[in-house]
Amino acid sequence: MRRDGFTLIEILLATMILAGGLFSLMVGLSNCAQMMVLSKEYQDAQFVFSLGERCFPIPPNDEITDPEEDERLNIDPVGAEEMIDELEMDVSREVRETYKDFTFERMVEEKELATNEEDDGLYVLRTRISWGSGKEGYYEELVRLIRKGK
Repeated sequence: MRRDGFTLIEILLATMILAGGLFSLMVGLSNCAQMMVLSKEYQDAQFVFSLGERCFPIPPNDEITDPEEDERLNIDPVGAEEMIDELEMDVSREVRETYKDFTFERMVEEKELATNEEDDGLYVLRTRISWGSGKEGYYEELVRLIRKGK
């Protein structure tokens, strides 16, 4: 007796293998799309960071007398649109819409010295770019050390 074609078990097995492969492909594509969106957001955050650094440059060390109170170092949250306006940049409405939820802020951490500890003049300066809100809120932070002037 001669058999033509495939048995039911062979077809089911081939279908399961194909379904597993397609499922893996779809998961991979979904992860790739999420990574591309996140990458775009971090690129936008870097642009807002550069806007903030242009609007609020960090003064030279010899001009810093009290970092914790210096208004040039401690910047309350500022929207990207405000910085674009301050820099008089000619950008389209679409670009403004892209950056509407981004904020720039900078702060010097308070320094607490132990009783016998000598002040080394170094302070932690945190620059934060935030976007989104609620559970979907994200931020990128740059931390650097600054030295108080003599």
